[in-house]
Amino acid sequence: MIFIVIRQTTDWGDERAVRAQLPDGIRPAVELWDATFDVPFHVFRRELTRIATVNLSRIPGAVCAPHEELPAGSIVVPCDDDDWFSPEMAATLEGAADGRHLGYYWPSRFIEVPISLPHELGLIRRALFPRTPPKWLCTTNNYAVVMEDDAGPLIGSHVKASRWFVANPHAVKRLDRHLSVMNRTLASQTSLRRVASRAGLLRKCRRYQRLYRKPIPQELAWCEPYVAMMRDLMGELRARH
Repeated sequence: MIFIVIRQTTDWGDERAVRAQLPDGIRPAVELWDATFDVPFHVFRRELTRIATVNLSRIPGAVCAPHEELPAGSIVVPCDDDDWFSPEMAATLEGAADGRHLGYYWPSRFIEVPISLPHELGLIRRALFPRTPPKWLCTTNNYAVVMEDDAGPLIGSHVKASRWFVANPHAVKRLDRHLSVMNRTLASQTSLRRVASRAGLLRKCRRYQRLYRKPIPQELAWCEPYVAMMRDLMGELRARH
């Protein structure tokens, strides 16, 4: 059995609680969102979580569990509440587990609009030079760790996990399968906090609407149902007059 741990869960249906938990750095962007669109920010995020929950329910051999209930020695896959996984994720990890490795990772894939010009240039560089190493070996949801006493920081932070994976190459195993996708949406903090105006938010919204209409690469065909849900969700996002 593979255990999936969602790092931070939020009751997106409770607008008051959502606003109380917003980091100061994202609060102005959320207020801009609510002034711009007829679908409030918390409702949009609630739908993102619903789509991810549908995805998690379709992974045979995997269960979601809180950190404190993880059995020692189990294989744990950390993620955020809007991440997606291949239905083959758990079976692939079970097959790869050999008792010798404490970490497993696979190629990181994103569905996203670049968050900035430097980011966009970096994506172009990686497209032209595929061997360009990523900034982080472990991103949001492309790794798993064996549950041990000191595994907590690796589950809670992909940055700490990346540093540990790089420092302990003998203890980690690479899997050449596309087992997950990070769906970096318009409502993602890293994307939204870069937008400073209504016009800029609407421009980025249109880019995302085009993004979810693009064909899916063959190796990610498993996520087409969730892309279709995102296509519908973005179609419902209209500007206030």
